[in-house]
Amino acid sequence: MSVITRALTLVVGAFLFTAVLGGVPTAHVGTSAEAATSQRVHTSYALRVKAMKVALAQRGDPYRSGAAGPSAFDCSGLTKYSYGRLGRSLPRTTDQLKASLKPVTKSRRAPGDIIIFVRGGNAYHAGIYLGHNKIVHASRPGTPVKTEKIWTTAYVVRRP
Repeated sequence: MSVITRALTLVVGAFLFTAVLGGVPTAHVGTSAEAATSQRVHTSYALRVKAMKVALAQRGDPYRSGAAGPSAFDCSGLTKYSYGRLGRSLPRTTDQLKASLKPVTKSRRAPGDIIIFVRGGNAYHAGIYLGHNKIVHASRPGTPVKTEKIWTTAYVVRRP
């Protein structure tokens, strides 16, 4: 095959390739898209970590059914309060949290995600994930907000 034939084959091949793909994106477009995605992921992660820190600061506050802070909490009230302090509104009940927030696989859970405990598909308790299989939560009357290891595999993960 001559040099001219090879060059023509490459040009025609490149033309067909770009015609099929609708054009080749420029480095500028890709970089901007990646930067925007990276910024959203970073901001979301930073928000979750801050919410986790707000929840940790409530350790020792009493449990009270239906309470959403600032001095007493139930489980979903603690999640709502922690994110609310950062301008992010969350639903009030565990069922609403489960239904409206983004599902995340257990293997992809990250600090600040919300762990929702389920029984028969129904949500009954929530806490904020700390990492290392631990959560911060308001568990029951007589027990203040505290950190604890996740005690069961019957839970789902949601990401605000």
